[in-house]
Amino acid sequence: LGAAAGPASGWLLGAGRASAEEPSQAEFLVIAGAFAELDADPDRAGAREALEKAEATLGEAIARFEGPLNRSQEERAALRLGRARARVLQNDLARGTRPEKAALAVEDLDVVVGIMEDDFKSNPGKALYSEYPDALVRRGLAKEELKEWQGAVDDYSRAIAMWRPREGEEVGMGVNPLVLNFRGNALSQLRQFEPAVLDYEEAAAMFRTDGLLREASISLSNAALALYGSDREDEAVILMQDIVRKDPGITDMHVALAAVNWGAGKVGKAESEWQFACERINTGCQAYKDADWVANIRRWPPTLAAKLQNFLSRSSGADALLAEVVEASTPGAWSFLR
Repeated sequence: LGAAAGPASGWLLGAGRASAEEPSQAEFLVIAGAFAELDADPDRAGAREALEKAEATLGEAIARFEGPLNRSQEERAALRLGRARARVLQNDLARGTRPEKAALAVEDLDVVVGIMEDDFKSNPGKALYSEYPDALVRRGLAKEELKEWQGAVDDYSRAIAMWRPREGEEVGMGVNPLVLNFRGNALSQLRQFEPAVLDYEEAAAMFRTDGLLREASISLSNAALALYGSDREDEAVILMQDIVRKDPGITDMHVALAAVNWGAGKVGKAESEWQFACERINTGCQAYKDADWVANIRRWPPTLAAKLQNFLSRSSGADALLAEVVEASTPGAWSFLR
């Protein structure tokens, strides 16, 4: 949308309106200020009010740019993208309790995707630009906030297909491994764990190639959860153990192993993994004490989340000691807990 110099007083601040042909410099400055709020710290004081104001500011700009000013499609799309982001951020700040904002964001992104599709239909020889798959990814993320998992998968799949080489091409735009993780997450919510594992493994390989080892470990952690959800529990546990051996700082896998070991009656190992997660990793384990966070934000498979809750509800040290004795004297006696 471009920057503009001049005083921050214009139509949004109550000053005189710009001409019917061109936005004023003040309008551009106010719009730029709204975009700046989207990049500010979401934990800052007054963030909610600032985001609501940014949404309103961008809404007024959209009405002007799509109405009397009749500005370019690129500018209209940029404003819609900004307002969609403001709406998603408001829902995120409210921990998902404002889904109506996510729904409105999807509406904005529908318009953006439509603008770009019309552009390609009108210009069939035009080279693909990165903003098109990016808009699909943003819409997919907004749909996830509405638990529209299949819609999210469809948008991610379209973006990924665009990034891959086309027929006759040796090199494409390059797939974003984060989006492979996003699609894997949505597929897992649909209980389509097998294709989710493939997405996570591909993402991990890409991160390793780029030297991003922590990101590779996180992708493999997602793969381990998907394996567990698909009833390939032995493979999942082997992968979890491999991850924490190579990258001990992955809290998720230590907590998962605590849950798995507790379910298998291996109380000492369960407590050890939990203690490591809580005391020796700077992110700590507090989030994992919140069942809603584990199920709906981190999105563990239900079977594993249930085992974690069983572990967290353990009653006393005496019970744990008894479990150790039983495990030592009767191998497999606690297998019914799995």
